[in-house]
Amino acid sequence: MPSKPHYLLVALTLCWFVALQAFPMNGCAACLKCRCIRTSSAFISPRLFHRIEILPPGVHCRQTEIIVTKKDKATVCVTPDARWINKVIAKLQRREVQSFPISTTIE
Repeated sequence: MPSKPHYLLVALTLCWFVALQAFPMNGCAACLKCRCIRTSSAFISPRLFHRIEILPPGVHCRQTEIIVTKKDKATVCVTPDARWINKVIAKLQRREVQSFPISTTIE
């Protein structure tokens, strides 16, 4: 009979640990919304790019987000369907593959 409070304490502790694992460490509000409110399909010269981020769909947002940070520190969300950004991304991927060639040797 005296072991019932111990079982209750163990059950509550287990529930508390499970609940803590369900929440992200950086907070809930930041991870549940898209970073891009509006997108643009207007051309931006790749010479002005400082950084390009491609965020795949996930729990934070349902659509792919492409965020371009320009050299003047301005950020622009680009429509993922824009033909010009797809060409820029493909060119960057080709350049990355060419600069890091995979060589295999068979002995």
